[in-house]
Amino acid sequence: MKKSVIFLINGLGIEKPGSYSISIDQSMPQLCKIKETSYFTTAITSSLEYRSAYQRFFLGDTYRSELDFVKNNVLNESLVNNQTFQSLSTAVQREGSKLHIFVEATNDKVVEQLNRLVKALPLDSNKKIYLHLILFQQTVSEYDKLIDVVNFIKYHLDSHMTVGFVMGKEYLPDTLSKNELDYIKKLFFMCSAERWTQTDQKLTILKENNVRPCDVQGFCANNECFISNGDTILFFNTRRNNYDNLLQGLFQMAPEVFKTSADIPTYSLLKLNTQFNIPFMIENVSYENSLSGLLTKHNKKALIFSDNQNIKLVNFYANGMNDVNNPSIGFMLKDDKLYQKEYIEQLIENAPYDLFIFDYHMDVSKDINHLKEQLSQLDIIIGLLGDVCVNKHSLIITSLYGLKKELPVAEYNTETVLIDYEMQIPIFFFDYNYPKGKYYLSPGETNDILTTAVRCITGDTSLYSLVKEKGIINNLVKAFK
Repeated sequence: MKKSVIFLINGLGIEKPGSYSISIDQSMPQLCKIKETSYFTTAITSSLEYRSAYQRFFLGDTYRSELDFVKNNVLNESLVNNQTFQSLSTAVQREGSKLHIFVEATNDKVVEQLNRLVKALPLDSNKKIYLHLILFQQTVSEYDKLIDVVNFIKYHLDSHMTVGFVMGKEYLPDTLSKNELDYIKKLFFMCSAERWTQTDQKLTILKENNVRPCDVQGFCANNECFISNGDTILFFNTRRNNYDNLLQGLFQMAPEVFKTSADIPTYSLLKLNTQFNIPFMIENVSYENSLSGLLTKHNKKALIFSDNQNIKLVNFYANGMNDVNNPSIGFMLKDDKLYQKEYIEQLIENAPYDLFIFDYHMDVSKDINHLKEQLSQLDIIIGLLGDVCVNKHSLIITSLYGLKKELPVAEYNTETVLIDYEMQIPIFFFDYNYPKGKYYLSPGETNDILTTAVRCITGDTSLYSLVKEKGIINNLVKAFK
């Protein structure tokens, strides 16, 4: 039975100009040998660490699927019967009060769903709604797309809505100091923070100053977006985020500002991971495109080799951001047996799994010499996998995120150099079913790596694959079918 193997050397990437050069061919002769007979392409990644990388790999573009789920399962004809929506509808009818909607600015498609929600609410013509944007993006390179998204949001909102303040999701720590609480008071309740009505200009300046979007100090895009007593708050969240740092500051400072007890009804679209009691409209989103969803659909099983400290996180994303023990997904700790050909062969050929994922990380290296030693050790396993998979199974050797880090040259040489593998990662692929004369490997996203591997073992042509058939006519015919 044919199987698929994905070997992840997380942190491996395409060297950017100015990066210290590490010769992969010298450090990894087995990979070099495989490269001669395999396909090669690259994928784009915006991740520089494993958390967001795992999410993108196992789930793909979650925001688009989440919004589709919200549209079909929440913001539909049954919305008026939702108890939390009824409570929200009552709260927003208070005379003179405002509605504050917090949303992560990820995709311009959110505008359609926000407008749907607002149209469903029983609002007076003069009701003011302020949309507060939370920036979660991890890298400066994402500003260009973010600027386009924010501008689209600003100019396509329902006439009731105006962008209020903008803030980085990770700007506030879990435990707030007095200065941070004072800043929340100024931003949320007084609009006395920095004001930038031209948000694209502000975001451009932040990009030039190398401030990551998730670290942006809050600024106001409007003079009157402050939160008043009696106002209503809705978190338009599409996943089970934790906003406790923001909520803590909000609820702690409100009585001080109002000089009386705070009455700010607060709701969320999806159940939040929070210590606060926040009513929600729906508990969870179902991700059919997750690894668990794909395995269930095709009656397949996967085995993941990972470090003990990462298993819980990998399992969470592989199961569609759910903490479950899925019988279709097994885990094994990496050990020295993986350096034995007999063990690898028995594992791939006889274990009751169809997909194998080996999860390794480069970013734990202490120095350049240590990093090269790690790559050499991983190369041994890659060589064994190559021998076992050739003419039998598909093998993908790749990474999920790029490494950007300053490292000493060696333990005895403290001179530091910059490893800069941000944005592009390599993909090496071979499968006897796809001869080079007829197929090629196209660039893609990290989730395309997973769907390609699953398609190799299932033959499901509805799954996107990086492997493309050569020939313009063939591709045009398929595109118009």
